[in-house]
Amino acid sequence: MDVARLAGADPRLRVVFTARPGPAGTAAEALLRDAGALVVPWQDTGRGDFGLVITATAVPGPAPPAPQIVLPAAAEVVRRHMTGQPSPAPQAPPGRVPVTIALAHGAEERAPAIGGPPDTWTVVGDSIHDRLVASLPLRDFYRRAFGIGGGQRLVVAVLPACGGHGACADGPCRCVHRSHEVVRRLLDELPSDGYRVLGVPELGSEACMGGPGLAGPLRNGLGLMPPDADWRAAVVAADWVIGGSGPIIRYATITGAPVVLTTRLSGSHGSGYAQVARVAPCLSVHHPMQAQLREAAEWWRPERGRPVVEGITSAPGRFDRNMRRLMYKLLRLSQPATIPVADPVSPPFRIEYPAELLTNLTRGG
Repeated sequence: MDVARLAGADPRLRVVFTARPGPAGTAAEALLRDAGALVVPWQDTGRGDFGLVITATAVPGPAPPAPQIVLPAAAEVVRRHMTGQPSPAPQAPPGRVPVTIALAHGAEERAPAIGGPPDTWTVVGDSIHDRLVASLPLRDFYRRAFGIGGGQRLVVAVLPACGGHGACADGPCRCVHRSHEVVRRLLDELPSDGYRVLGVPELGSEACMGGPGLAGPLRNGLGLMPPDADWRAAVVAADWVIGGSGPIIRYATITGAPVVLTTRLSGSHGSGYAQVARVAPCLSVHHPMQAQLREAAEWWRPERGRPVVEGITSAPGRFDRNMRRLMYKLLRLSQPATIPVADPVSPPFRIEYPAELLTNLTRGG
């Protein structure tokens, strides 16, 4: 969606979306339609007359006969840097269509985990980084939209995906259990009139929201952002961001708020996760939560997260310009006579959970 808006205002272009078959694709199509996007069935893309294909991952199977731009998904890029697993090469027969890998950081050109070979590597920057930076001046607005009063503090808890991530030293199951335990303790130990705890599902897949794991916290005051809400607003509004090994905790260093880990991180040196582990404190289950949050706030300074931020993109503030230039080059069209800039993210909306939903969660529904 960040990329599509760069072409949406041009009357010469028509932007359509598609998603690969399967449960995740069905959910993606529903979110796209709710956002007002034009969605075409996956099986129809091979017959369409497209001028450009933009994808967040390598296209499985035959792709439409049009130039491709592959944007590595944030969660996948971080995971591959941590685990060393190679990404699949773009599926385009040599000489048929040009394939361009758009990178966030120039160092990724030298990383064997990115995969390939493509026709071109191009550093365009990172849209999440740029839109987070553009949203920082609206922090107070986001906080009011979340219902945070003048004397309240907002703790954003990043809920891990059920499958876990390779960077967790304790294994995915223990990471999920520990995350839920931290959330329960935050709700039990933090004064409800002074603190709000908001759960944000990790990027890449649904967080572990089923079963009894979060039923108790939801009844006890945990807020929960739905998958279709923009998590970036919550991170900007936060007084603390706590989480494990997913990409949101890495992006949170952009905001200047204290970043606190819920679990030990493992991984190769120089990786995004290892950088976070070097600068962020880790919660201890043997000490009071409120005291640890206070200590983290006193110790944290925005410059502590600077090495992590600098590793996210080597073209800060340039994604919109670079990406649009690449798109129009491959489309063989002149660019509009405007200068694209990153917009602040949409304001959050509050969710009230009906009693019957909480009952179903308690029963494992």
